[in-house]
Amino acid sequence: MVKRFVATAVAGIMINLAISSFGFAALVRPIPAMNQTVAVLERMLGATQTPAAIDYSRLGIGGVRLGMSIEEAKRKLGKPQRDETKPGGKAIGGKIRTLTYSKLTVAAWDGKVYLISTTKPKLLTIDGVKVGDSTQKVVKTYGYGSQSVQGGVTRLIYSNDQKASNLVLELKGDRVQKIIVGTQLN
Repeated sequence: MVKRFVATAVAGIMINLAISSFGFAALVRPIPAMNQTVAVLERMLGATQTPAAIDYSRLGIGGVRLGMSIEEAKRKLGKPQRDETKPGGKAIGGKIRTLTYSKLTVAAWDGKVYLISTTKPKLLTIDGVKVGDSTQKVVKTYGYGSQSVQGGVTRLIYSNDQKASNLVLELKGDRVQKIIVGTQLN
């Protein structure tokens, strides 16, 4: 009975140490298998942070903003490698036009930009974050975002609920590997 008490007490102490050192994630998944980015974010931010909202005016990449006309975006970016227009489908109607550049895609619905995606390090968000930047710079710039992890990629998501729009930063390890800015089509 004493052995069981001691074992239970030791287990309780270890759980308390794990929670205080690594957050609740220590109970959900083993520490050695934790995604490095999630571990860094949990240490930096703690589990009690509220995800930061983002103002719609901050949603853009490389000088192109959501809601901008596709023609204005094309003037800013130059001639695309590919420029294609397709019907929007039964659910949304209209036409979707996609401009494809090297490591950059800009899509518009009925002439207005609704999606910008890049893996090009030279293109910055409106706030100066680019592919290759550290998680620390992202958090310093935008605050704590909602996060999801899938297949070794962590996504930090900053939302603007009034305009149903998002900034999504895909991280691998401690670095941004892709930036996506988009808005929901109605």
